[in-house]
Amino acid sequence: MKQLVESYVEWIKKSLSLREVGNGWHEVVTPFLNHKNDMVELYLKKQGDQVLLSDGGNTLNELYLSGIEFNKSKKRTEELNSIMRSFGVQKNGEDEIFAVTDVKRFPEVKHRLIQAILSIDDLFVLAEPKVESFFIEDIADFFDTNEVIYVRDNFFTGKSGFSHKFDFTIPKIKNKPEMVIRAINIPRKDFIGGVIWTFEDTRDARPNTNGMVILNDKSDIPLGILEALKQYKVPFFNWSQRDDNLTKLRA
Repeated sequence: MKQLVESYVEWIKKSLSLREVGNGWHEVVTPFLNHKNDMVELYLKKQGDQVLLSDGGNTLNELYLSGIEFNKSKKRTEELNSIMRSFGVQKNGEDEIFAVTDVKRFPEVKHRLIQAILSIDDLFVLAEPKVESFFIEDIADFFDTNEVIYVRDNFFTGKSGFSHKFDFTIPKIKNKPEMVIRAINIPRKDFIGGVIWTFEDTRDARPNTNGMVILNDKSDIPLGILEALKQYKVPFFNWSQRDDNLTKLRA
């Protein structure tokens, strides 16, 4: 497991590129991909003792081009605002997703901004006219119906010092340990390595906390994702098999 964590961090370091783009701004190209398979880009600018991080407006602009108009849908706007609140980022009048931090907290805030961008980018699925609800909301409704006790949107700090967001936390009850859950709406190979590292990093700091991944299998899930989860012993189940996995979730 230690090798996994080290290889993931090393992959990020080697895959990042930085260049100056003018007026004090620097562009950072990350190895993370959006729904168009384009690399996620960040823009950084030092302002006194503070650092401004921005996506340059790319995230929401790509969604607008895909047919998602947040100003015409209350539900979409609420979901966007919920994501931004949970990751501690903001949106300005030019539709840039941004965050401001000091130098000491820069790595963690950059990590959270990337997570926020990827989560917002996942709203691309809302461009499909038949989509009526969000995957996480579907899971919450399922939990409520089946009396699964949970808490939404918790952050836990891993051994690395980074904070990781989990969609659901099932508290310790009787002989069942605490469980944190990540819901993956669009399973992608480039994303799963980060998810596995999130669990391992959190487990190192919270050895009595178990992890679980719930995969949306509305579309075919790449075989490599399932193999990676099995290899690194991260428990998971497909959404279509939710009824068969209730005993893992309930007290």
